[in-house]
Amino acid sequence: MTFDWTTFALQLINVLILLAILRHFLFRPVAGIIAARQKATDEAMDRASTAEAAAKAAEARARTEAEATASARHEALSKAQAEAEAARAQMIDKARTEAAQIVARGEAERAAQDGAAEATALARARDLAGVIAARALAAQPRDLAGYAARLSGALGAMTPEERAALLGGADLRLVSAAELTPEEMTAARAALSDFHIDPAPETDPALIAGLELRSAAGAVRNSLAHDLEVIAAALGKETVDA
Repeated sequence: MTFDWTTFALQLINVLILLAILRHFLFRPVAGIIAARQKATDEAMDRASTAEAAAKAAEARARTEAEATASARHEALSKAQAEAEAARAQMIDKARTEAAQIVARGEAERAAQDGAAEATALARARDLAGVIAARALAAQPRDLAGYAARLSGALGAMTPEERAALLGGADLRLVSAAELTPEEMTAARAALSDFHIDPAPETDPALIAGLELRSAAGAVRNSLAHDLEVIAAALGKETVDA
């Protein structure tokens, strides 16, 4: 058997031509497709990493904001409680001052009496002032909401005719010892919502503490000053009867 170099050379040329054709029409496109897919995969991974980082940052911000909100709420509650305690202490001080003024008036009225009678009267006046202050303070609500509820109850206890006359009177006012905040005014009006009224706010420091309704037709008394007067009158009558 002889080896035909010509045939071998032709076949080798055919193989080289086939490889060239495959390289041009198959290998390069396939390599390009693989490279494009690899690039798309890398870009998708980058986007996923960016999205994950953004999600973690958003979660951290949300956690920080939630902690800040909780802290602010706690501070607001603590401040409100401290203000309520300060207001109550101020109310007690005013009640004591009012009671002391009652004692002073009693002392002046008995100034003309002899020494023994004057001493007895002063002692009784002091005792009376202490009882007045204690009874009045014991009956006082803890906050404005309590006064608003008590005022609503007083209106409900009136006869329809009395209530209609009062609420229908000109110049209907909601009177407080100090200027009400917008939140307190809203709460007071809500407590009186069953009566469908919208009284104008007014302040009267003489109330000491409380919430009253006044109009040209009359008033609903609902204050510490009024309670002191009522208790003082009742105790005075008991003393006279005794």
